[in-house]
Amino acid sequence: MTGRWVVYTNNGVPPFGHSTQLRVFVDPDLLQYDEVWAAAGTWNDNFGAVPADIVRVAGGVVTDLKRV
Repeated sequence: MTGRWVVYTNNGVPPFGHSTQLRVFVDPDLLQYDEVWAAAGTWNDNFGAVPADIVRVAGGVVTDLKRV
């Protein structure tokens, strides 16, 4: 369903760099890592970043996303 909002393939949507601001949600468990990997436009392109930097640059919301 990503085609409705962005021009990237499923599993390839980067957290920032869109012409329209997208809502980005980050599970707090990711903040424990020194580096995480995010999509960079296609299903096989990605980049490593500090989780807090992704939250800051993407204007992300840290919220519990787990199901129990």
